[in-house]
Amino acid sequence: MGSPVVNDVTVERLAPSDVLAVAQYIVLDVESFPHPSALFGCRDESVPAWVARARGATRVLGFVGGHARGGVLYIHGLAVAPEARRRGIGRALLRKAMEHAHRQQGHAVVLHVSVANPAAIALYDSEGFVVRRRAPDFYPEGAFGGERDAFEMVSTVESRRR
Repeated sequence: MGSPVVNDVTVERLAPSDVLAVAQYIVLDVESFPHPSALFGCRDESVPAWVARARGATRVLGFVGGHARGGVLYIHGLAVAPEARRRGIGRALLRKAMEHAHRQQGHAVVLHVSVANPAAIALYDSEGFVVRRRAPDFYPEGAFGGERDAFEMVSTVESRRR
């Protein structure tokens, strides 16, 4: 299966040997989240992680990464550079991770999102995720404008069939 293209952007598997992409992934992670999520996708190729770049470019515009266990893909981070948002990159990254979970016979994809991030919540909702619970004090103080709570959202095989 080829890499999805979204308005001149490709999504491809992060190769730990691509040091430039790994470094850019880490920088975007640090700029986007109050805790590191990039370490999961940068260790080895058995951990699912993808990056989005403009076709023919080396600069990483977005990433998604996590780990799989017991038929569940846990997404630890999905971020798009501020100047590249609203172009479908986040959706393409999310769909790539969900396709991976499906190919691995996974039954669910789980992620956490700040309750103060309505754009991300709307994206996840539009892709079949539902709020499973509110996780109080999930993020450290000072994160996301002082809002520490997160929604734990899940997409199951059943919810994707609807």
